[in-house]
Amino acid sequence: MSMKISTLILLLFTIISNAQFENEEAIGNFDLVKNKLVWQKHYQLGDINNLDNQLKNNPFTSNLRILDFETDAITDLFQLISNNLPQYAQSDYKAFIAIDVYRDTYRITIKDITFPKFVENHYYNGIRQTSRSGALENYILKNDGSINRTNANLHVLNSFDNSFEEIFDKMSVPIDD
Repeated sequence: MSMKISTLILLLFTIISNAQFENEEAIGNFDLVKNKLVWQKHYQLGDINNLDNQLKNNPFTSNLRILDFETDAITDLFQLISNNLPQYAQSDYKAFIAIDVYRDTYRITIKDITFPKFVENHYYNGIRQTSRSGALENYILKNDGSINRTNANLHVLNSFDNSFEEIFDKMSVPIDD
């Protein structure tokens, strides 16, 4: 009997210890930082000239010029390609993108994803009102700042995650964090 209790206590302690170190608000490469969704991923840096050319030639990163110290920019409008997206996510989006270069690695950060052309309909006292709303956080986060883990929200975040990985994983070898 005491062996079962000891095993149960050890198992419970292990589960609690692991839970403390996992970021419950992380989905894919998205983390929640100060009530903002931030996508970050680290990569191996090979030839910096080659990376600069790849960034210039990719429409999503063409505003970055790391050799000219232009290491952050706002992207042009892009469309998220996926099936069964909510209406706001079917609209064009913009994002703030930054690259931080270290000795032999670099980190891509994408945040402030907005849908500037999406017009949301609201009803107030039976009268339809439209407003330009558009930060991804407005649709994904709960009032307390945590991620609202509905299937639709998880699908949107996973679609963005896959889209961003498709762009950057072709440029360099990802580093497992």
